[in-house]
Amino acid sequence: MKSALTSVHRNVPVRMRRRAVTFSRISRTLATLAVLSATIFSINSRADESPVTITILLYNYAEVPLSTVAIAEGEASKILASAGAQVEWVHCPRMTAPNASELCRGGWTPQTPGLRLITGTNKFRDAEFAHTSIPVLVTVYYEKVLRRAQRDNSTPEVPVLLGCVMAHELGHLLLQSPSHSSRGIMQPQWSAMQIRQMFMGKFQFSHEEAIRIQSQARILASLPRSTAQQSVAP
Repeated sequence: MKSALTSVHRNVPVRMRRRAVTFSRISRTLATLAVLSATIFSINSRADESPVTITILLYNYAEVPLSTVAIAEGEASKILASAGAQVEWVHCPRMTAPNASELCRGGWTPQTPGLRLITGTNKFRDAEFAHTSIPVLVTVYYEKVLRRAQRDNSTPEVPVLLGCVMAHELGHLLLQSPSHSSRGIMQPQWSAMQIRQMFMGKFQFSHEEAIRIQSQARILASLPRSTAQQSVAP
């Protein structure tokens, strides 16, 4: 079969073979330019989509060490930033104080959601690290997070685990849905494999989730603070 194909090729006139080679080269060049153009357009499109800033009111009712909170905020911010949403954390006092910021005095709203760290566990679903009341409030059970880290002999990694829990729940807020995913940070169950991905910095939102998160963040950012929906007292 090989020699037959070769003999047929040799019987083709030289001019026709040259034209075929030239056409093939032109086709490859055009295909390469098309791919390059699409890549440049994609890069420029992403560059034009600047991250959107969202404001989160944080209430440390569990009196978690400030160093732990700072690292957890950084981890959550990094995960959300990869989805196109930058977080501005506003620390609010346990009780409304005279020196509290205006945002803290106003309480959480759909535009400025609250995230509270509390002790204890969810009496209805003890297995949960946290729960979210869409669209205004995230509640994280710090003791549950701490116990999970102790069980896995990874107490030094508590801030990272806490940050991922915070990012997961804020994901529910920004996705406007209690639903979970089969992959990434929005998975409903976190086994040893998910914990390893978490510590390796590979726990992220999917591309589709990132698009929805940035879209919702833009909506929140576009609302004047004076016209935000009625707040709920902390």
